[in-house]
Amino acid sequence: MSFPRLLVVDDDPYLLLALRQTLELAGYAADTFANPLEALAAVQTGKRDFAAVLADIRMPGMDGMTLLAKLKGLDPDLPVILITGHGDVAMAVKAVKEGAYDFLQKPVDEETLLGALTRAVERKRLMLENRELQARLAASRAERSAFYGLVGAHPAMRQVYALIETMAAAPDPVLISGETGSGKELAARALHALSAAGQPFVAVNMAALPAEMLESELFGHERGAFTGAESRKPGKFEFAGSGTLFLDEICSLPLHLQGKLLRVLEERAFSRLGGNALIPLQARIVSATNHDLEEEARAGRFRQDLYFRLNVLPLKIPPLSARKEDIPLLARHFAEEYNLLHAGQPVLLPQNFLDRLTARSWPGNVRELRNEVRRFCILGEERQVSLSPLPLPDGEPESLKAHMEAEEKRYLLTVLGRFGGQVSTASAVLGLSRKSVYEKINRYGIDLDSLRQS
Repeated sequence: MSFPRLLVVDDDPYLLLALRQTLELAGYAADTFANPLEALAAVQTGKRDFAAVLADIRMPGMDGMTLLAKLKGLDPDLPVILITGHGDVAMAVKAVKEGAYDFLQKPVDEETLLGALTRAVERKRLMLENRELQARLAASRAERSAFYGLVGAHPAMRQVYALIETMAAAPDPVLISGETGSGKELAARALHALSAAGQPFVAVNMAALPAEMLESELFGHERGAFTGAESRKPGKFEFAGSGTLFLDEICSLPLHLQGKLLRVLEERAFSRLGGNALIPLQARIVSATNHDLEEEARAGRFRQDLYFRLNVLPLKIPPLSARKEDIPLLARHFAEEYNLLHAGQPVLLPQNFLDRLTARSWPGNVRELRNEVRRFCILGEERQVSLSPLPLPDGEPESLKAHMEAEEKRYLLTVLGRFGGQVSTASAVLGLSRKSVYEKINRYGIDLDSLRQS
């Protein structure tokens, strides 16, 4: 049986001996050093994997702050606990801000010491486990014909992969079209990974922002440009730098802003609201739409000249209904993704479930399929009923919006109840941000306290 190994550093030999005895009695293996340089060398050799470090702040030759910085440079995930005297509290607080896991004041009682070490060791274990899971997930994606987050082996998807690789070499605008949930943003991110890795990827959902805010969000503003503009604010064009600016749902861009965007694309420069200075546009523009933008242009709802500017390199993502052979592949991928990120008995998808998934039309495409697989992973066989058409309720049928909201509330309650009202866990399972989950909790009047108590 192996015990968690700790690195203990203190120039007081008596305290060092006492710490070693305490830790070994508590089930730890401890390597003790009176010289911080020797302790650092023990980490640098890499011969032993330390679960945590316990170090004094005041030591000759190298103080605890310097040791902390050097240890973090070698292993950013290594938890370092500093031991401090009463006069070093301010320094210890500064150390925590700079990456120390915790600090303990002398004299340290045994319960406090072991409690801090238990938490630190558990944190290191979770970090290593998460790193291993991410590596396994990445390997799994590679085995499942994944391409920078896109999953599919159908010839139509392989053609998409080839086009993305070809387009990555050119700086021209790309227009990605496809149904809702088909993977347009994943395609944009794949294009970014191949052409501007390491640079910012900035996504803007045109339909999610009010028209009066959109101009400021895109171009930024100077102080005093409008009421409430108390300071200069850079826009998304600036944040994108020399990376990628992803304009999602471009068809929702108001007509008056379409003209401004056209001018930016033509001049490769823009100005903040309220400013005159021209700022060079360095980012690549990638747009996405779930509408036929050419038809929108013919109908006068979208500027034809802007359409031609955005559609230099067209990329169409096929709907899931056109590549049904990929449905079992995607379903197993999502199930494995769930298994890797959640402890417990692995979920296996039975063949009859996969057959029923393949038989569906999936108007919500990959996103809808992912949600169905997650429901199965969380709730089990009982959710298979959702794969059959639902009978109409007695009486007056409710609107589609009301029905969808009721279903969303019911499912949100189920997931929150399953995880004891823990929003962070629920948000990870649902694939939503914590902010989005809280907004839905407030909208539906869900009582988190009662869920946590039950």
